[in-house]
Amino acid sequence: MNVFLNILRGVLNLIFPLITFSYVSRVLSVSGIGKYNFSNSIVSYFVLIAGLGVNIYAVREGAKYRDNKEKLNSFANKIFTINNYSAIVAYVLLFICLFTFTKLHSYFYCILIYSLQILFSVIGVEWLFTIYEDFTYITIRSIIFQLLSIIMLFIFVRHSNDYLKYAAVTVFATVGSNVLNFIRAEKQHHIHLLLNFNWQKHIGERKISCVNA
Repeated sequence: MNVFLNILRGVLNLIFPLITFSYVSRVLSVSGIGKYNFSNSIVSYFVLIAGLGVNIYAVREGAKYRDNKEKLNSFANKIFTINNYSAIVAYVLLFICLFTFTKLHSYFYCILIYSLQILFSVIGVEWLFTIYEDFTYITIRSIIFQLLSIIMLFIFVRHSNDYLKYAAVTVFATVGSNVLNFIRAEKQHHIHLLLNFNWQKHIGERKISCVNA
């Protein structure tokens, strides 16, 4: 069942863009699509910086504590804290680039919209649901928000200069899913930031995960 749900989610992630692309390419101008794609590609690098190694390491190590809720809660909070710090680093680097490279100024607002993915990818803690192999929830949630984003796309993106709205609709599918993730995870595991813990151990293991990835 888990294999089937993963395949289904992957197939839908390919189908939904195919459904929307023909409409978007017809409505938006070449310039609008270009700004959208360029902004997305820029932010994707900083999303990688914020999350590099976390998912692999968290799933691998967290699976050891799946049957011990107390230990898993402690581990999840440590990973969540580390991931927040890496997100701060990613945001700092992003804003340095935005204010340093003048060519990025014309993409400023679109990049800002896409940068929400950095924050919400952290609070989404999707690795926690992967540890529990809760793929039914992940798949259903993904389908619902993809359908909502398609509806919003047809409602709000209707003119050639609506590329910012298109970016917002695209981000909504991810942001909405991550908000639900955090609410669910916080209720089950009381996810919160920690001030003091042995983070060097996890950083070292995370580097190994990055190399293996």
